[in-house]
Order: sequence, then structure tokens, then C-alpha cells
Amino acid sequence: MQKGTFTRWFSAWFLVWLLAAAILLCLGLGIRVTAAAETPVNTPATDPRFAMITALRAAGPHSSLGEHARVLGRLIGTWDVEYMDIAKDGKAIHRSGELLVGWVLDGRAIEDLWIVYPSEAGKEREVYADVRYFDPKSHTWPAIFIDPQDASFATFTGGAVGDDQLVLASRDLVAGQTRRWSFTDIRSDSLVFRDDASSDGGKTWTLKSEYHMKRRGSALTLR
Repeated sequence: MQKGTFTRWFSAWFLVWLLAAAILLCLGLGIRVTAAAETPVNTPATDPRFAMITALRAAGPHSSLGEHARVLGRLIGTWDVEYMDIAKDGKAIHRSGELLVGWVLDGRAIEDLWIVYPSEAGKEREVYADVRYFDPKSHTWPAIFIDPQDASFATFTGGAVGDDQLVLASRDLVAGQTRRWSFTDIRSDSLVFRDDASSDGGKTWTLKSEYHMKRRGSALTLR
């Protein structure tokens, strides 16, 4: 295995382990993690069950990121989400939930926590997460997404396209397709997320999901 390949493989699996550990801890304790999460009420600050969560979060971006922090920093906060996924039979499935985005790992990375509330289609809530970090060599934001319920993960990379769009393309084939994730029409209090799939190497794209989000609370100002 070549050195570059091994480094990418090791980095991907390290992030998978990190995300899995965080998600399992959150689910096991029944807590909700936010970008500005505080110690739960009536829970001692020294409670060892929350030690990893406390160490994981960061108040803001690391100084080494400079202006690059603003690319994804606009997403920091909590968003109410209206999920729309297209099933294999072409029918649209509508659900609601939230997206929590915060700085982690001493402000060198951003973690997203996607939550889908229980519905008639699913009696339990669904929880997914990904970690994004800045690559100074390519000036892009590689990301790794983990689905603990299906025991799967996928890697993406990309960055800003214009002033109101973020585009991340997959490095992996998911069900024989390449995927493209886009945060579009980004405003201080709203945005739209799209998940598109291609079976012909990116020549044509098919919409798989579209999520409309409204910010909960005030937008944060990057320092």
C-alpha cells in the first residue's frame, strides 16, 4: 500500500472511530449535543460519562484556519429541518428533525449531528454525523459521514462555490452511484441542502433528498 493511500485510509477510519464513539456515547446517555452545549441540568461537571463530549467541543475555530473558517463556519448553530427524501419507488417521504453544527477538536474541525424525529415511517429517531476539516494543501474541506444504523460511511470533499453555496462531492461509490451534497441559498437564518446522485460519472444528476432548514436562535459571529 502506498504511503498516500495508507494515510487516507488511516485518517478515514480514525474519523469513523471518533464519530462512532461520540454518537454511541450520546445515544447511550440520551443526551443532545449542540455547538454551545452546556453540562446537563443536575449533572455534576465532573461526571465522567460526559468527559469526552466536554473535551470534544470547541468555543470557536482554531486561529490557524484564519479566513478559511468562514467557509463552513456559517453553518454553526442549530437548525430546524424539514426532510424530504425520495424513495426507490419515486415517492417523496417528508419528516422533520434538526441539524446541530459545532466546532470540535480544538476548533480544527466541524462536526454535524443530523437528527430525524420519530414518525409513522420510523418509530425511533435517526441520528447521523459527519466531521469536516480544512486541508491547507488543497484548500478544500474533506468530510467523512457515518451512518451508525446501517454501519456505513462515506467520504466527501469540496468547499465554497460563490457566496451562497457549498458543494461536497463523494470520493466513494454509494450503491454504484457517486453523490454530491450541496448547501445552497445560504442565508443568516435559512438554507437548503440537496443530495444528488449520478450513475454516469457526473454527466447527469438525480435528486435524492432536499432539506429546508431554518436557524434556531441567532446566527453566531465568527471571531
